[in-house]
Amino acid sequence: MKRIVISALISIVSVTAFSQTGNLGDNPEECKKNLSLYTDYLTQKVYKDAYKFWVEAVKVCPEYNANLYDNGIYIMNKLKKGASAERQKSLSDSIIWAYEQSITLFGDNPKINENYGADLIKMGKISKGVEVMKKSIDSANGQTRASSIYYYSNALAVLKNKEKMDCEVLVNEYDRLSGIVGMNDGQNGYDKAQDALDKFLGPCLTCDKLLPVIEKKFEQAKTDDNLRSKVLNTLKKRECTDNEVFKTLIVIDVEKNPSAEGYEGLAQMYLQEGSNSKAITYYDKAIEMTEDAAKKESMLINTAKILLNKGNRSKAGDYANEALKLNGNNGDAYLIKASIIASSACGTSRFDDQAINWAAYDMAAKAKSIDSSVSSQASRDMARYQARFPEKGDVFAQGLQTGQAYKTCNGYSTTVK
Repeated sequence: MKRIVISALISIVSVTAFSQTGNLGDNPEECKKNLSLYTDYLTQKVYKDAYKFWVEAVKVCPEYNANLYDNGIYIMNKLKKGASAERQKSLSDSIIWAYEQSITLFGDNPKINENYGADLIKMGKISKGVEVMKKSIDSANGQTRASSIYYYSNALAVLKNKEKMDCEVLVNEYDRLSGIVGMNDGQNGYDKAQDALDKFLGPCLTCDKLLPVIEKKFEQAKTDDNLRSKVLNTLKKRECTDNEVFKTLIVIDVEKNPSAEGYEGLAQMYLQEGSNSKAITYYDKAIEMTEDAAKKESMLINTAKILLNKGNRSKAGDYANEALKLNGNNGDAYLIKASIIASSACGTSRFDDQAINWAAYDMAAKAKSIDSSVSSQASRDMARYQARFPEKGDVFAQGLQTGQAYKTCNGYSTTVK
């Protein structure tokens, strides 16, 4: 046999050099020979020959060390690629034997269980793979690889589809695996791991299944900033925000970490549930904090609309005017002002109260002319105000003519229409 040229060691995670010490067995020289041969071939990526001498090494010195089995598993996984179905099955059985032998001789640990579980899942031995992988995750202190999270979550979904696992288990696993992803945020591959969790376990994450899990953490989340952040992110991602757990925690979170965006979010939340007073309170806080003129303008308009719906026309007008200071072409602000004008009841006669619609019409027409985004609403408002104009006879009875300047009872300058 030709002498094998030993090349520089390549970086392979599962490959460990022969130089490591171990139990050489009853025939040390034969053990050393086979160890040397298989590691040399492995270094050169000649996996077929490496496997042949690895088998001999295992026969001669089976208790050499745990890395002997790690390397053999690595070699056999390489040989499986492109092999026939029969050969793949034979190698798979040998891989399982190698894992079990290593665990029997040297004990298990999170790393070997993680590798073993992943290989079992790839072989289609889902239930056993999930069992072994879970054991690894339970003791790995958040160090589970992103790829393992992918395989594990996929396997859980397979078991769920075969009715061998309840959604409650998947929800709990989603919760803790998302935590591991969060611990490794920014590291390569973990974003895809989170995508896998959402894809494979997501169908189980309905609010009725998710909330019982979250509620167990509710009290702790009130004071634990990191936990609260994780809980809120999970609830948001699953669109499970219409509940007291989310509302309570989001208020605590924003008050502890105040921001314009946070206060605006609270305002919108309370607005959706009809708590207008709370919505206004938080819009005011957001308006005070924001340095973004466009956002401030939008929040001023939203607050004005809430106040207008509550019947507080004067305050609504103040907010609309503040918005116009930021953007004189804000059509919403002019429509709000038009509505305030039209709802006034300032006159001493029916004619006076109808005539204010001329000024409201002018304001709506201005909104339409300067802001195309409100054009449709402005047209509807103009038609509504026009329908309330004084009758022609009443106009003539007042001694007025079309186009003539006129000041309404609430102080707006307009023209007779």
